[in-house]
Amino acid sequence: ESLNESVKSEQSPRVVLWEIDLTAQGGERYFFCNELNEKGEAVTWQGRQYQAYPIDGSGFEMNGKGSSARPSLTVSNLFGLVTGMAEDLQSLVGATVVRRRVYARFLDAVNFVAGNPEADPEQELTDRWVVEQMSSLTAMTASFVLA
Repeated sequence: ESLNESVKSEQSPRVVLWEIDLTAQGGERYFFCNELNEKGEAVTWQGRQYQAYPIDGSGFEMNGKGSSARPSLTVSNLFGLVTGMAEDLQSLVGATVVRRRVYARFLDAVNFVAGNPEADPEQELTDRWVVEQMSSLTAMTASFVLA
């Protein structure tokens, strides 16, 4: 179905959901999304809330030529959140990053005022990456190279 949605002329918006798993470093799992749902709340996918937080990934495209993609992840350092984690958790090196891409029409019914009869927890595309290094840390953002 997700593949079918990608070839429709009228696609629903794609929502990108991020999971950052720091449990191997002694931390927690974090779930972020750049947007809110229709009700102005955290987006819920597969029963889990993804908190609205500025986060962006780039360089994920696979072109089949040369070396594999070396994507990067940039996260807001709001309130020094990442600074604290970087100091305590080996600059997040080794953390698992999961990028989930879901068409809005498949999101959990709880995201919508009138529910969602098309909610389907199977309709996601996922990529898994590992934080290889922290490439920059400022008062505003932190960037990471993924492998």
